[in-house]
Amino acid sequence: MSEMPAEEIRIVEFTEDDAEEISALFKRVWPLCTDYPEEWRKHRMYSPEQIIEEIHEGFHYFGARLEGKIVGVYKAKITEKGLYGEHQTVSPQCGRSGLASAMYIQFAEYGKSHGCKRNYCNVLVGQKAVERLMRKFGFRPWGEPFEQAKGMLVQCYERPLD
Repeated sequence: MSEMPAEEIRIVEFTEDDAEEISALFKRVWPLCTDYPEEWRKHRMYSPEQIIEEIHEGFHYFGARLEGKIVGVYKAKITEKGLYGEHQTVSPQCGRSGLASAMYIQFAEYGKSHGCKRNYCNVLVGQKAVERLMRKFGFRPWGEPFEQAKGMLVQCYERPLD
């Protein structure tokens, strides 16, 4: 995927029919995410059945395709606090393509269109590229950093949507 403005990348909502392919992407990408503890990475490699179960629980899976294949995904759920996003996964072939930015733009649009007051997500403390994206898209730290998993410090970020 060449460098392109994030607005030109089409983010779509995936369905249960995409669970197998989303699972395959997780299993390709998460072993490479060595900033995270190994146990957490294993936990993020969902099976197709886990993805379908989450869809039934109210999670929405969004992302993009390149040449017909899913190359990026994140999931979101409307909560009493706003639209919560997590599990952003981008194929290494699409690094620096604008795909992650396109997902953050769509994350805001989806939240606004569903009456949410904010977007929020957890970011691994010290993950400079994601912290830059947080600033770029108007997110700010929300609360204090906390241990989301043993040995894994994260900071929650929020972005008001009004």
